[in-house]
Amino acid sequence: PQRDHGRIRTALTPEAAAQLWTDGWCVLDGLLGRDWAMALRSEIASLAEGGLMREHRFQFAQAQFRKPHIYEVDMHDAALRARAPDFDALFRENPVAEVLNGHQPQLQLTPGCDASTLKLQYNAGGGGCFPCHYDNAGRPNQRQLTCLVYLNHEWQPGDGGELELLPFLQPTIRIPPKLDRAVLFLSDRVLHRVLPAAVPRYCFTLWIDGTAVNDDASVGLSAAQLALDDASVAALCGSARQRAVSRAVYAEEYEVSLRECMGDAQGAAEMVAAHLAHVAQQRAHPQLAPFVEGLRKRKPPPSSGRVYGESPAPEVGDPCQLGADKQPEENVARQCAACGAAVGGR
Repeated sequence: PQRDHGRIRTALTPEAAAQLWTDGWCVLDGLLGRDWAMALRSEIASLAEGGLMREHRFQFAQAQFRKPHIYEVDMHDAALRARAPDFDALFRENPVAEVLNGHQPQLQLTPGCDASTLKLQYNAGGGGCFPCHYDNAGRPNQRQLTCLVYLNHEWQPGDGGELELLPFLQPTIRIPPKLDRAVLFLSDRVLHRVLPAAVPRYCFTLWIDGTAVNDDASVGLSAAQLALDDASVAALCGSARQRAVSRAVYAEEYEVSLRECMGDAQGAAEMVAAHLAHVAQQRAHPQLAPFVEGLRKRKPPPSSGRVYGESPAPEVGDPCQLGADKQPEENVARQCAACGAAVGGR
């Protein structure tokens, strides 16, 4: 198929870049074209059938555990790139950072292969999923942008595997993983999960580093920032500082997603226990506890969530827009900076 990198440049419009900066995420349908997308799917399927996709493993405390049903491969491996020429070309020539920096320079994405990671994923179905996490959970991670592209040409409602975005204190957005659909979001401030997949699911993820992540202003909360007035809350929604309290604010969502992801696999009990202990610690803290409870009261009800493409987008005037307070991989996932739980991946 024709590898039309010009098509990617055209799809990354100024309007899409503006939404990415303002809301923290955007969706692009038809990023590559059907032929190119299907060729990429075939390369993943070939690697999986050849036994070259490795089980997703993550580090938790002092041990490594397996994430059920998930298989991945990293395109930094030159030998694998030789077996996947379309992905090799995409890895070497993708223009995403250049184009988005041109439209929104404040993103400060770092161009070039050395600042990018391209990971291919095969989800075998059977309930394979990912728990709530941020793709950039804290230092020393430099990921600024996540670009996730789906390659499922026969996906139907009920097949599962949807991406669910949980923008801080805003309604959730559930995004069906349809062929040639790209989802872009800010890695350090969009909480998300993947719902259980009932059938095999194919996708790839491009992570791009940036120079405006994990600075001193975005890696923790000071006592002066534990305020619940509208302006302070809006600033928190638009900052990576939200990560410091997200597990306590979204305690139930984290726990449910952990249990769905791990089932009765090795490490499941330890992960849930660590999550509950972290939440209990924050809820017992004399300063954090009232702050967390105040934020929890601002969470929209689950009924306010929507499926992408089925209802209008959130209003631009939302006080928790991610633009309110902008601050200038290997196959083993990293740990959450807050509590040690596994994060990363798709």
